[in-house]
Amino acid sequence: MKFYLQLLEVFTIREIKSRYKASLLGPLWIIIYPLLTTLILSFIFEKILKIKTEGIPYFIFLLSGLLYWNFFQQGILLAKDSLIWNRDLMTKTSFPKEIIPLSFIFSKIPDFFVGLLILFIFLILYNFKIRFEILILIITVFPMFFFTAGIGLFFSLTNAIFRDFGRIIEFFLMIFFYISPILYSENLIPQKYQIIVGINPLALIISFSHDLIFRNSIRIDLIMMSLFISLIIFIFGVIFFRKFEKKIADLI
Repeated sequence: MKFYLQLLEVFTIREIKSRYKASLLGPLWIIIYPLLTTLILSFIFEKILKIKTEGIPYFIFLLSGLLYWNFFQQGILLAKDSLIWNRDLMTKTSFPKEIIPLSFIFSKIPDFFVGLLILFIFLILYNFKIRFEILILIITVFPMFFFTAGIGLFFSLTNAIFRDFGRIIEFFLMIFFYISPILYSENLIPQKYQIIVGINPLALIISFSHDLIFRNSIRIDLIMMSLFISLIIFIFGVIFFRKFEKKIADLI
């Protein structure tokens, strides 16, 4: 286990360093990307489409959802190509191969905490009352990581074997974005479609954060359900990956 964690640490640090090595703005993109995305989407959906969010400033509402979406989306996109980018390691060395996609996803955790800090700053700027309980949002990184890792392991393997699978992944992400309460409040979802939130760990996590930030409510049931479903998906992803990883060397 110690060797496994050390290996994960080495690969994660390597990925973080390589990501910004040839970048003009470097780590500043961690701040610039979510803010630009939030500004653009906020203009379109608040000013043009007039989306209502129960009196909550749309910029803050959107930023709180994109915090999780950015982690999920970028983690999946990195994981899906991770084996292809590291084909030499896959074919010439012996170690737990799932470390590769997991390290790419793990490398997004610092970005998540920076995004959380940005959210706290804008909550203060928008005169929200910051309570100590808001720090509970930190624990949402656990279900978020396990959910992203489970799907990332599956997609990393399938994309390495079937290169056109990347198109399916892009379509999956687009659908997932719109069925999660990022652009709109979960309270706007009709009762007969609430199952979409109930089985979607990302939607559960976002709903938990909305209740905590905007309604002063701590919904432990939401975070526990998201963690439970995320762990099941993660276990499935690990089993699937380990079952087929030996075939990768001949196909990648």
